[in-house]
Amino acid sequence: MASIPEGPSFIDVCVHRSVHPAALAAELREGLAGGEVATRQHYISARQARLWRGIAVAFSPARDESDGMQAYDAVNALIGERLDESGVHVIGLGCADGAKERRLLEALPPGGPVTATPVDVSLPLLQIAADALSGAGGALLRRPIVCDLALAADDLPKMVGEAPGTRVITLYGMLPGIDAFPAIAAALALLRSGDMLAVSANLLPGEDGALERIAAQYDNAPTRDWLWALCEDAGIEQGQAEITVGPLDDPGAGAQAAIGAWLEPSVDLELELEAGAVSLPAGEPVRLLRSARHTPAGLEAIIVAAGLELLTLEISPSGEEGVALALCP
Repeated sequence: MASIPEGPSFIDVCVHRSVHPAALAAELREGLAGGEVATRQHYISARQARLWRGIAVAFSPARDESDGMQAYDAVNALIGERLDESGVHVIGLGCADGAKERRLLEALPPGGPVTATPVDVSLPLLQIAADALSGAGGALLRRPIVCDLALAADDLPKMVGEAPGTRVITLYGMLPGIDAFPAIAAALALLRSGDMLAVSANLLPGEDGALERIAAQYDNAPTRDWLWALCEDAGIEQGQAEITVGPLDDPGAGAQAAIGAWLEPSVDLELELEAGAVSLPAGEPVRLLRSARHTPAGLEAIIVAAGLELLTLEISPSGEEGVALALCP
């Protein structure tokens, strides 16, 4: 019998209708037929979650103690300085496996009550995050929430509920995969006067060749394996298509540049999906991924446009990771 990881023996989970299996199935069919697959489709299954975690550890500057983590640690320290005895409620929007939120909780100084609410579109990643956050820094784990942030913003306040202290909303690792403004809108639905928002972005350093160097973080076998998991689940076999990686002409709202990944069929494909059949003609690419890169000025502009007060913007030594902390007036 397989061993069960340590953690709570069970958790109550709130599941929003935006992640209903029928909605996910319809979205996948529409995305393949329309030439652009939604980012969330790559995080749904346990296999996808496992493959993504391996990529994050291997390639993400945010996981590098000598680079991206320095920016997060600086922001975490400032958050701790601004809290009082009323406590803190850390709400991780798009928290994935909860690694960054756990680091925040463990950095907070002793004080009032600490609670944590993980929120993500992936149930497998959310379960890992629940284990990571439960008890971290003395935190009480509140009910985890499975939802699509862009589709569930209006319902977030009711799903999250009330807890003592200042709310610290984290939007870590979200801006590369979705447009900034729907993600910020989800955070704004939860922010009250005096609450804080910590948001990170992958940055594009200013030196020549930076985009080509960053592309290598995506143009590799582990990332292709992760993206191929969705293709395989859709019934595409090895040899029927290949995955290519390169810069995007349109990086998306608020972004400076972006890397894309495309599925390029080498033969005509007729796929029978849960939501219906779809045809993929040979030679017509389907975009599987968009990973946007911002500039420090662009990240600051996103904060200001949301009506928030920028407290600090920390940049990693490589210039590839930026973490902003903002106050809700």
